[in-house]
Amino acid sequence: MNKFKKTLIASSVVASLSVFAVPTYAADAPAVSVSGTAAVVSDYRYRGMSQTYKKPAVQVSFNLGLPAGFYAGFWGSSISNDALFNDKLVGLESDWYGGYHYTLNDDVGFDAGILYVYYPTTTGNSGINTTELHIAASYKWLTAQYNINASKYYGMYDSKGTSYIQLDAHYPLTDSLTLDAHVGHQMFKGSQMDGTSNSDNNYTDWSLGGTYSLPQDWAVSLAYVDSNVKESFDTATASDGSTKFLGGPTAVLSVTKSF
Repeated sequence: MNKFKKTLIASSVVASLSVFAVPTYAADAPAVSVSGTAAVVSDYRYRGMSQTYKKPAVQVSFNLGLPAGFYAGFWGSSISNDALFNDKLVGLESDWYGGYHYTLNDDVGFDAGILYVYYPTTTGNSGINTTELHIAASYKWLTAQYNINASKYYGMYDSKGTSYIQLDAHYPLTDSLTLDAHVGHQMFKGSQMDGTSNSDNNYTDWSLGGTYSLPQDWAVSLAYVDSNVKESFDTATASDGSTKFLGGPTAVLSVTKSF
């Protein structure tokens, strides 16, 4: 499996477990390239919090590498309708992104881009759709990234400027096995209408696992995911009256096919 394929799979694992991450394009990639992934995950965790009411999800991505280091693409996932986003009906998430990646040498790279998260099946207003900017720097298998919202954070009142800083590692243990590690910290801006500071809900999430590459560009990954998010901030009530804390520790299994 070539360097770009392995990096694309690793980026897809990060996307399904913690936070969307754009793929890193290899220095020897062609001027224009098209690639993608299809995956099934046991739980879609976004920054430590389940987006599927702790149920499985189906996810796809399409990536377009452009000349001079530019890129664009799409990442999508099924998500839960249960008590997410103030009871608005949300069954699908689509992430549209673009940016520029600069490779200084074989070990060092830099990235800047924009991400627009759009929920096509949302009822009511579109206030939960979100725009986020990022800058990143990578050294070998380690990437540091800073993300900041240019809109409200998924409809949260007075939350423009909310940011998230993350550190991701994909360390190759063998030609087939990669160690995946992530830690991120969410920092909310603004206050609620009652004067309560959004920063009272700041939290940290982390994950640790591995990805095993199989023939025909298949891969299987397993990761432990956890966070210190408050239960009062991330407990949902489903339409049948049941409740679940959508943060906390879990194991996430995913099967991915890249193409």
